Amino acid sequence: MLKVVIDTNVFISGVLVKAGNPSLVIKAWKRSRKYQLFITEEIIQESLKVMHRLNVDMGIITDWDKAIRKNAISVAPVRKIEVIKEDPSDNKFLECAIEAQADYIISGDKHLKKLVEFEGIKIIDAGKFLDILAGCRV
Repeated sequence: MLKVVIDTNVFISGVLVKAGNPSLVIKAWKRSRKYQLFITEEIIQESLKVMHRLNVDMGIITDWDKAIRKNAISVAPVRKIEVIKEDPSDNKFLECAIEAQADYIISGDKHLKKLVEFEGIKIIDAGKFLDILAGCRV
């Protein structure tokens, strides 16, 4: 099964916008478990902070927080990575992916996508990931 890390912008879009590729990526995980999702506490906290800043309904925030903690695989990275100088907070996704031995990071972030690949982990957008899922027998 594919191991995946999803960045905050894809999470937020996938949770808040019911149409589009980020939403389909989240649904593929949440409803059918087509891949293993890996997360860190730092990624969860950033997502919650962004949702609060966007004035997302507290019920949606609480439901998302419970679902992610219950169903994603939490890792605690031991290796500190400082590759993305333009936005150091993006390094947390690389740290999570390394710790999880992930296959993919799904991102819409320009700093992450610019890397294309990091230590064998492909960094792709939601559309490309959906294409990959469509070709997998899960």
